[in-house]
Amino acid sequence: MPALRFDWRWIALFVIIVVLANTRSLPWPLTALALALPAGWLLYQAAQTLGISLPGGRRSTRVTYWRGRRIETNGPPRRNALWDRANLAPGLLYGVVGLALALAALAVVARNLGI
Repeated sequence: MPALRFDWRWIALFVIIVVLANTRSLPWPLTALALALPAGWLLYQAAQTLGISLPGGRRSTRVTYWRGRRIETNGPPRRNALWDRANLAPGLLYGVVGLALALAALAVVARNLGI
């Protein structure tokens, strides 16, 4: 019998669905936040999947130990993952859904601020 695996994304999806289903009775900032958080996460996943370098990321370094000392040197440049066809479809899917959620969050904010 396989072990039961728990994934936090299912709970997050359930919470987002509950919040969006009760949009009329909840304050609009909560609705905008429920759209913006998954949008940011999906756009981050799209950038990682497509190999787009993000600020705050680590450079490729190679670590060597010589006579008990740690020596870090610049490693070889990583290959461009954008041209990997296996990553292209999921990356674009994450990006399109994330962009749609981000635009929906902006629409909620703009509608309620009267912009």
